[in-house]
Amino acid sequence: MGWKLCIVGTFLFACEAQGQEPPWQGLFGYDQAHLHALEIRDFGYPWVPVGFGADTVWMPFDTGDMVGLTVDSAIFDRLGLPCSERWNRRDSAGRLISTGCTAHGASVEVFGAHYDSLSVFEFSDPSLPGLVGPAQLPGTRFTIDYGRRLIATDSNTVGNVGPPFEAFPLVRSPGDPLLILTYAQLEGRDVLVEIDTGKSRTTIDRSLVEALRLPVTERGAEVGNVRLGSWSWTVGSARVVDTAGISKGLPTRIALGIGSDVLRNFVLSVDYRSSQLWLASRN
Repeated sequence: MGWKLCIVGTFLFACEAQGQEPPWQGLFGYDQAHLHALEIRDFGYPWVPVGFGADTVWMPFDTGDMVGLTVDSAIFDRLGLPCSERWNRRDSAGRLISTGCTAHGASVEVFGAHYDSLSVFEFSDPSLPGLVGPAQLPGTRFTIDYGRRLIATDSNTVGNVGPPFEAFPLVRSPGDPLLILTYAQLEGRDVLVEIDTGKSRTTIDRSLVEALRLPVTERGAEVGNVRLGSWSWTVGSARVVDTAGISKGLPTRIALGIGSDVLRNFVLSVDYRSSQLWLASRN
């Protein structure tokens, strides 16, 4: 693919080899310094390195995480982070899951940017060391390429981006403006969907399952055909969730969550400032 990993301090950066660059780099106007390496690890998520002084912790970049930077309780304690105050962790329905400590004033490096006074949130999840949300991006836009193991981020704005990318307007949430929301079609019906790198499989809101009387098995709801722009695919089963909490203030409930199992087939680019989403197939 023409890329290698270069280690600078505690971080991995994408370094050019053999004079090649990802084909989308020029389309979106990224400089070489804006590209960062990632790894596809557990659950198919894109994982990125986060530096806490001499410690480096790999954790998923989760576009659906609106908290910020969370770390598991054991790592929180190992890093010696202070418990400045408590915070409440809630699910997509708005229900309380757990409470944890918040450490203010932490020194953190992520995506090549250094923060001298960042808030870090403790949570408990035996399967994950932590989560990096989009609030930690050092810019207002990003592009992620699962196949090339790259993420780029900066605050420049581009105009029209042509083929092979298709553009979709973002639907902005007044409560969580960094959620990536747009409209798609489920069996010909317009539905609001969330693009979420922190999901391992498609999810569907319980109210839609009931409205469409979709059959439900142990694996989830039998969804059928999903279309987004010129792409369509069949979802054999989707995990049933309740999106009431994250749907507050939106014109309609978030019906589907499209996760990394689907997104790995695309190059995904989001510009929060211009409220624009672009997708291009990797194939």
